[in-house]
Amino acid sequence: MSEVATGAKGGALWRHRDFLRLWAGQTVALFGAQVTLLALPLTAMQLLDASAGQLGLLNALEYLPVACVTLLAGVLADRVRRRPLLIAANLGRALMLAVIPVMAWTDGLSMGLLYTVAFVTGLFTAQFDVAYQAYLPSLIERRLLVEGNSKLQSSQSIAQTAGQGLSGVLIQLLTAPVAVVVNSAGYLVSVVSLLLIRSPEPVRTAPRRSVRAEIAEGFRVTMAQPVLRVVMAESAWFNLLWDVVLVVVPIYGVRELHLGAAGLGLVIAAGSVGAFGGSLVARRLGDRLGSGRAMTAGMLLASAALVLLPLAGGPTWQVVAVLTAGFVLNGFGMTVFNVHSVALRQALVATELTGRVSATFRFAAFAVIPVGGFLGGLLAGWLGARAALAVVVAGLLAGAVVFYGSRTVRLAVAGTDEPLSVPRPREPVEA
Repeated sequence: MSEVATGAKGGALWRHRDFLRLWAGQTVALFGAQVTLLALPLTAMQLLDASAGQLGLLNALEYLPVACVTLLAGVLADRVRRRPLLIAANLGRALMLAVIPVMAWTDGLSMGLLYTVAFVTGLFTAQFDVAYQAYLPSLIERRLLVEGNSKLQSSQSIAQTAGQGLSGVLIQLLTAPVAVVVNSAGYLVSVVSLLLIRSPEPVRTAPRRSVRAEIAEGFRVTMAQPVLRVVMAESAWFNLLWDVVLVVVPIYGVRELHLGAAGLGLVIAAGSVGAFGGSLVARRLGDRLGSGRAMTAGMLLASAALVLLPLAGGPTWQVVAVLTAGFVLNGFGMTVFNVHSVALRQALVATELTGRVSATFRFAAFAVIPVGGFLGGLLAGWLGARAALAVVVAGLLAGAVVFYGSRTVRLAVAGTDEPLSVPRPREPVEA
């Protein structure tokens, strides 16, 4: 299964060449993706004078594929080998993004083209993200999954922190559409790193059924395993209310606390610093507490830290200090939760089902986000930003306390050599 057979102690993956190739390629791609997050809307604004409504639609089209194709992506990830799927998805993203600078140079850029690029790139991203989580257990030993996910999460955190600053510099030097080339090149680097992996991927020989039947099986397996069911419910609950926080915090920071946009951006970005710290200690916490206890403790810390947000007040330095502490601790706790949540899912589920179970998780966790955004606008208008934050944070904390008290989750252990027993549902009835 893996290139190097090692124990679970002490950073074994530093000696696993194929994992290092995967990690390096993904790190470069993540940095490039931070550039596009800023460069795409700036291209629309600077070259096409896009309105606020057009920018909102552009953003929505980037994330719409998560709801549209994630479940189908899970089926595909369980039907075919995942490494070629990852390579194809990254090639697709690289080619689609390369269209933007080419069309800008030839004066062929339009909002319709940007909408198309955003949506199609989002389709490839939805497929990549599902296949990526499903691929890792076939590359490394199951007892190394927590370490592997910690390292991958650290790249995500560094990319969010440093990549945001890098993206502004690159856009200033190269212009927004040309800066998109950096993201396209990053995906190509990831393609090369995936091509260099030598570990064989197991061939899945299960008979194929209808897409609907296979999606239903992934859902039933997820719901039949108590740990997965509880973790998925808490993830969806957190994401629902976290999106309310993301909508309300800018209103709160600018209008009530009188922070400038730059100061507010730095405060929010501090969460990535906390996330990096969480990625460094997540494995050690798991070793000491067990994955289940580490995961529930991470969620409790992430939710409790947000209590600081509605309490912020006083002079500007004090406001910034309190908000920064809240976001740093939140980022730390959420990363610990994410590392162990993904590792548990990968350890609990047999490899022929990991694509569909991951897709079920992502669908449940992301489908509620638009509802949270709508709810955030309503609460801020009805209660005011500070009161809305207090209500939402209370909801997050209540969910985290219930989750922390779940004996099923606290006793869960990740990193076993074999998948834990998952109740097998009866064969679905074809409609």
